[in-house]
Amino acid sequence: MLAFFNKDEEKRIITAIQEAERNTSGEIRVHLEKTLEKDAVTEAQQTFAKLGMHKTEARNGVLIFIAPEHHQFAIVGDK
Repeated sequence: MLAFFNKDEEKRIITAIQEAERNTSGEIRVHLEKTLEKDAVTEAQQTFAKLGMHKTEARNGVLIFIAPEHHQFAIVGDK
């Protein structure tokens, strides 16, 4: 795993995701990527599919994709 956030930041992110998921039916993931072969949106879409996030019951998965070394990010959501 790419070490980008410190332990406190990671804990705060996890807590925020858990709280958001308690208040909605959405399923949220954060993915950090070290290298990009394509643009962040394309890679995020591919990662979304690879992680099977399109298979959630309500089709409401959300992926927050971050490539810190490339200063790029993308947010991909299902239907």
